[in-house]
Amino acid sequence: MRLTRVLGPALALLLIAGVAALAVVPRLGAGDDELVTVRALVGSEKRSFLTDPDVTRALADAGYRLTVDIAGSRDIATRPDLSGYDLVFPANTPQADRIRRDHNLTRSHLPFYSPMAIATFGPIAELLTRAGVVRAEGDVRFFDMRAYLGLVAEGRRWSQLPGADTAYATDRSVLIGSTDVRTSNSAALYLALVSYVANDDQVVTDPAKADEMAALAADLFLRQGYLNSTTAEPFDEYLSIGMSKAPLVMIYEAQFLERVRANDGSITNEMLLLYPTPTIYARHTVVPLTDAGDAVGQLLTTDPGLVRLAVRHGFRPSDPAAAGQERGQSAANTGSGPPELIDVVEPPSQEISERMIGRIEERYRGGTG
Repeated sequence: MRLTRVLGPALALLLIAGVAALAVVPRLGAGDDELVTVRALVGSEKRSFLTDPDVTRALADAGYRLTVDIAGSRDIATRPDLSGYDLVFPANTPQADRIRRDHNLTRSHLPFYSPMAIATFGPIAELLTRAGVVRAEGDVRFFDMRAYLGLVAEGRRWSQLPGADTAYATDRSVLIGSTDVRTSNSAALYLALVSYVANDDQVVTDPAKADEMAALAADLFLRQGYLNSTTAEPFDEYLSIGMSKAPLVMIYEAQFLERVRANDGSITNEMLLLYPTPTIYARHTVVPLTDAGDAVGQLLTTDPGLVRLAVRHGFRPSDPAAAGQERGQSAANTGSGPPELIDVVEPPSQEISERMIGRIEERYRGGTG
């Protein structure tokens, strides 16, 4: 009887200690029925990263299930109703700022960024080198935006360039292929580069100057004919159809590097990247709409495993320490871009960008703007 009275309290203390120990053990994963579903509206260039099974597992280990809807970044930034989503993930900071302002939000996260680049082919790069548009520094090739705009202003055709008879004998106009500036961030950043160079290397800040730059840039889009609404589509055409359809395509560097690092055979020895000078960064920014969206945004920005996965998909981490793992590699077609780009400009404000795009929209509708 005395032994029972002694063991009773002792067992109780052991049980309490056991429960306390279980309470402090971190959760290593959760069953599907325990995961918090987070719905995200994101640009197409991040689809493969966010739906990567390894990313899915990493988020599940933290207790989250991410479902992804795709839209052009400008569409995301201008949607009046974002109800039903936990986070939005446009491709640039000015768009994120507009979303925060329009929806009275304060939080944001910047997990990674990507320079704009031009996907092309060896023969095209050599043709443009002879024309004074492309120059090589080591294994990296740079694309002179001012020289390019000069060719466009002259109405130059590929067949008129020295050496075109053997490299690219076509009478098509020399034009960079892009997405539709009315829907896509990559096209808006292309417009930002063009307007900067045409404005004597200054960011456009004045509405009247914005109208002038839009009038100058409109033909760069209209003369292409039909344009895709998201950046994934022209890059897929570059990969599948090749030089005949897409000799020059404005893309995110990450799209190209992702395929190189996947080593899936989609990038051939003839394919390469050109870096515009100046170039511009797409700073992919998470704007949380709920606490769960904020938690996922923080994970994408700070979790070492997720940062490594972002690098695998071609992105450059915003955290300098994480970004350091890419330094020391140089050639774009060996899996990494140059360790740093010097000639980088900022985009105009979202208001100025929208004004320029609005004027180009008027041209599409046959207006005089």
